[in-house]
Amino acid sequence: MLQSLEILNGELSPKYDIYNNIYSVKVEKNITSLEINYVINETDTINIIGNNNFTDGENIVLIEVFNGTSLTSYTLNVLKETSQVINNYNEIINQVEVKKELPIYVAPFIASFAFLIILFTFWLLFKKGKH
Repeated sequence: MLQSLEILNGELSPKYDIYNNIYSVKVEKNITSLEINYVINETDTINIIGNNNFTDGENIVLIEVFNGTSLTSYTLNVLKETSQVINNYNEIINQVEVKKELPIYVAPFIASFAFLIILFTFWLLFKKGKH
């Protein structure tokens, strides 16, 4: 079992806990492998798998600790930042939607129309019938 785990060139999340076996690590785009600082018992052996040639996006690093009778595995989900080149800047600018303000006369028009509907409704409800 790992006694401690620290990633020197990335951000380990959550912080190392002896009861947790799965972690996320965020690294910058220029990182190709993790610099791992760990502590194990003197009689344990450790094997680190997949800690090289990271590609953009998600990579998996496995840490196996063997104590002679049992094997404990830790999974590091390494997210390598990607950089995307914008090829057509003008196309992106054209897709931005600009919201225009309503003309100044719209609000009074809607209020007047609603008032007329209310008046008409009252007139229908309270008019005296001719008999």
